[in-house]
Amino acid sequence: MRRDSEPDRQVGPRGQARRRALLDAAARLFVTKGYDNTTLSDLVEAAGGSRATIYELFGDKAGLFRAMMEETNGRILDLLVAGRPAAPVPPEEALVRFATGFLTGILNDDVRAVVRVLVSESGRIPDVAEAFWESGPSVMVARVADCLRKLAEGNGLRVEDPEDAAQIFLGMVVGEFFMKGLILPGRPVTEDEIDRRVRYAVRLFLDGIRAAPAAGDAAVSGRS
Repeated sequence: MRRDSEPDRQVGPRGQARRRALLDAAARLFVTKGYDNTTLSDLVEAAGGSRATIYELFGDKAGLFRAMMEETNGRILDLLVAGRPAAPVPPEEALVRFATGFLTGILNDDVRAVVRVLVSESGRIPDVAEAFWESGPSVMVARVADCLRKLAEGNGLRVEDPEDAAQIFLGMVVGEFFMKGLILPGRPVTEDEIDRRVRYAVRLFLDGIRAAPAAGDAAVSGRS
């Protein structure tokens, strides 16, 4: 089974166009019919080409599903990177930008629809579910952890375990929004709701990781 969902470097423009058509068809069909009920014939009918094209570009149906999942992760990660400030900014502003991009990405209706399919089908295709986790949530945690390491330098922040801190921070940001969207689709989360959640989570998180003042500093502060 093919693991690499990236297009073959030797595939020309025509092959790239077929790959794009198959990914778009997969996103529609897997969401509406489910993974198990979507056949190769369905995909070929919707995207054109042939079964041989699917085998050549993705290996099989599971490979196409994996590629679709990884592309979904890529869109979220792109928003995460877009939210990263280019120049040094205060920790609160940096985390607000980072978290806003992340929350906007995972609350996208198309993203939630794809994850809903993955959750329902993960028992049948556990290797694809694992690949999704490794190419998405694990990468997100690593990037936030890296951000926290950098923010801790010279900003009076205490980050003993950046990976654990990153997971806690992302959990605070997401809260019930994502789960509610999976169970109760159809209710969009507004930009104002995202902004309020992000800013509140960032304040709570930073209050928790700010280093306590040294005993001497506290005494001086108390006499002032």
